[in-house]
Amino acid sequence: MSDIQFALTILAVIIILIMIIFNWIRLIQYRKKNHAENSFLYRDENDLSSEEKNPYVQDLSISEKYLLSNLPLDIYRDIDAIAFIKLNKPSHAISKLSLRDFVELPNAHSFIRRNEDLWQSTGDLSGSASFDQILLAIQLVDRQGPISQAHTQTFRMLSEKTKNDLDGSLIWLSHANIEEDANELNQFCALVDHMMTLTLIPKNIGMFDNEKLIETLKVDGFKVDKDGYHVFKGRDKHPLFRVTSLNQQPLSFNLDPYIQGILFQMDLPLTLSCKDSFDAMLESITNFQKELECMLVDSNKKELNINHIERIRYQVVKIENQMVAKNIPPGSSCARRLFS
Repeated sequence: MSDIQFALTILAVIIILIMIIFNWIRLIQYRKKNHAENSFLYRDENDLSSEEKNPYVQDLSISEKYLLSNLPLDIYRDIDAIAFIKLNKPSHAISKLSLRDFVELPNAHSFIRRNEDLWQSTGDLSGSASFDQILLAIQLVDRQGPISQAHTQTFRMLSEKTKNDLDGSLIWLSHANIEEDANELNQFCALVDHMMTLTLIPKNIGMFDNEKLIETLKVDGFKVDKDGYHVFKGRDKHPLFRVTSLNQQPLSFNLDPYIQGILFQMDLPLTLSCKDSFDAMLESITNFQKELECMLVDSNKKELNINHIERIRYQVVKIENQMVAKNIPPGSSCARRLFS
């Protein structure tokens, strides 16, 4: 082999080595980029602009926003304090989740998952499970009032203990200031928590004809629920309003043969499409008035006119709008849990 041939061979080998090294570097870069794009958990936010980190008013990272948009079923950032724990490495240590302590807290929930799998409730676990993420949630308020200080402290303690025992990092996805936010939400609930009630009494005689009343309830589509109330349901089978006795108890035709009046009641926070449901209730009341010769009265048994009805409708619409603005629409699963 001549010197020229030897030099050309060496040059070819060097070129091939350079191409191999270049392609190897490109492959590493591609894998890193692909991993970052496909997993919110490992995204390097140091390279993001302030707008990318916080495109909304809330001071949340992109990872936190992703988590909030992928919460477990029936967990809501508007009514739950939510803590998220990311483990430094996957674990099978279910025993370190303090499940028994969480079960004792009212309206508390815990979930686990690995990578971006679906969240699994720890209450449904039946054996070993691998996980690297934990989500803990507790409801801020119910109809009895805000979460107690003792339960708040226990929830915080268990969240910190779980993080430390399983070697993870904790992020509050919503309502880190549990006590303050619970009191604020409780004030809102008190503002909109209304049982709207309209009273019907016979016009001339002092009591209803029970047989006619039973027939009217049947023809108008009322069904007796598990608690004995005559309930009118919408097309989706969700209760819209009900008819009760004057003492707000279920009608009992056998025990009370002399019914002197009835109430139409609508639990506004639990009713879908309040305005439309209110109009459906008025239509039903009109049918009762025709069939039973009765009238709609106020608490002083003075007959209501159209102006009174319009004022009541205005209040119904106002409450519905307030709840929608709070992202807790009346009759939604979120509202049903909050006002249970």
